[in-house]
Amino acid sequence: MSFSENVEVIPPQFGTDSMDRRSEEESKKLQKQKWWVLSISFMLVFVVAMIWIWTRSPIYQSQAIIHFSYAQQLNNQQTAVPEEQITLNNKRLTSNRILDSLSTQLAEQYSLNLTTEELANMVSTEEHLDSRIINLFTTGENKNHLQPVLEQWLALYLARLEEETQENTVEDLSLGQEKLIALEQKIIEQRELVEQYSEENNIISMERDENRALSKIKSMGAALDTAETQQAEAAATLESVKQSIAQGDSVIHPGDKNRLDDIRSTIRDTEAELYELSQRYTAEYMRLDPSIVNKRRRLEELKSRYAIVAAESQQKFVEDLQRTVVASEQKQKQLEIQLDELGKEAQVFNQKLEEYGRLMRSLSQLQEQAQQLKDQLVETEVQKPFQAKINVLEQPFVPTYPISPNYWRDSAIALAAATLVSLFALLLFSFIHRQKTPAPTMTSYNVVPSSSGLTLEQKLAAQHALEQQKNAQLGHQQTPLQLAQNNAPSAARLLSESECGSLYKVANRDGKLAISLILNGVSPSELLNVTIQDVDPETQSLEISGEYARSVPMTADCMEIVDNLRANQAAESQLLGGRHDAQQLDQMMINIAHDAGLAFAEQFSVAALRHTYLTYLVVQGARLNALERVAGFVSPTDLSLYRQVNRRGEPVDVEQLNLQFPLA
Repeated sequence: MSFSENVEVIPPQFGTDSMDRRSEEESKKLQKQKWWVLSISFMLVFVVAMIWIWTRSPIYQSQAIIHFSYAQQLNNQQTAVPEEQITLNNKRLTSNRILDSLSTQLAEQYSLNLTTEELANMVSTEEHLDSRIINLFTTGENKNHLQPVLEQWLALYLARLEEETQENTVEDLSLGQEKLIALEQKIIEQRELVEQYSEENNIISMERDENRALSKIKSMGAALDTAETQQAEAAATLESVKQSIAQGDSVIHPGDKNRLDDIRSTIRDTEAELYELSQRYTAEYMRLDPSIVNKRRRLEELKSRYAIVAAESQQKFVEDLQRTVVASEQKQKQLEIQLDELGKEAQVFNQKLEEYGRLMRSLSQLQEQAQQLKDQLVETEVQKPFQAKINVLEQPFVPTYPISPNYWRDSAIALAAATLVSLFALLLFSFIHRQKTPAPTMTSYNVVPSSSGLTLEQKLAAQHALEQQKNAQLGHQQTPLQLAQNNAPSAARLLSESECGSLYKVANRDGKLAISLILNGVSPSELLNVTIQDVDPETQSLEISGEYARSVPMTADCMEIVDNLRANQAAESQLLGGRHDAQQLDQMMINIAHDAGLAFAEQFSVAALRHTYLTYLVVQGARLNALERVAGFVSPTDLSLYRQVNRRGEPVDVEQLNLQFPLA
């Protein structure tokens, strides 16, 4: 359908020629003011900085280097000594006492009247602990004074340090001798006490085995261990023999083993002879032959004798084992009694031995202290072990060039600073000017004749084009608030039915869904949140939930697209939100407009579709406050935009409206 209602008044561009001239004059005036601000701030900062830089006097510096070396290698405990001495000397070099003496000597020898405060500002030091070096500096504007001041300063400090070293050496030697004499006297007294204590308590040495009392208890303990072992072995052997006898085994004394073996051997030989005879003769003959009868009788005697000897040997073995067990127990008890007595004596002796050890340790400590003190005295007489030798690696000199200021570097810095300050001043001026510039308030109207035959969308499109031309001409005078208002929904373009149809024809799958749903009452915010399960296949509509719950009818094309999505994706998947956001949807509409060959394709957006649909409803006679029942939430500000849209007749209810925008 087409909008045939007439619009009586539309805002056109106003006073274009005069406004252009005024804008051009104001722009030139503003540009001239900006150049003045830029140049004046730059020149002011740059000239002042250059005057300050090039009027400064040159500063010269002289230097000397001293090195601290030690005559011997220091151990790990002494590694901190050089660092402490270097730090101490570095602090003493700039002490008030040294500077006072330096001021006096400079006045006497060089007629240089420099106060202590001036010297404190003039001299400085820098220590390097890793290389054991101290750098001495004298800095000032008169380069001829730097070398004598540094030479006198260095010589004064070295002389003062040498005097203190000699005084300290003599004092250390005298104190060391007194300490050594006292230590030697204590050593003599301690040695006499140790010898007397050793004689009184029969102590031979600190080694326990060398003392008779402890050596005796050691041998007694070994004998007790042997007795316990023998008693245990004898008791175990006796118990084993008794068990064998109880089981019917034959047990013989080790001493009777050879005799019983001989008897057993004779018995075997006799049995062998009788066996051979039994093989050769009959039993009757063997009973009648006297020699055979004698052999048999002898065999019986041998067996009887073996049994008697074995029994006697077994009895003898048991008795010997019993005697051994009894003797071992008695010996063990006797040794335990003796060992207890010796233990009491050894306990007393151990206490005396510990006291003797304490006396010996005290004597050893006194001897070590005396030896260390002797070594220290020897080293002090030759050279103090921690006294460093100071070598002057670099002598003071007369400087030939200044160390500061660097005029050209400072000039470059001043140039950069002046540039930055001038740019900041320009930005500040521009900000203040924007704050003072009033927003344009002039308003004019163009009367469009009702007989022109223009449709409503053509007139609104003309109005939109005029507003864009006005904004392009006054863009440099608009405040950020005005520019933001131009991007509001009120500036959305009103699309015609033909333009919407062209968009829908060339759109892709997501484009068709977006265009159809927006032109059927779905708001842009709802468009990104609806899911596949919100589409009801039976009613072919989209069920919107929430505060503005409603049912939005869907076209057959859209239902086919949703059916394809339902077959490939989960029901909880979003129709568009998962693949696009608000900005991407606007870009998609611009791309579709380009593909459709529509003019001003950049003006096509989701907001333009929404504006077109709401205008479509208002033209039919929809009440402004009833739009939310069809199209969801619309802010009161946006609703006010449609108060000037002419309705077709009287207002009608929502049920009488055609809610589906024609796209065919």
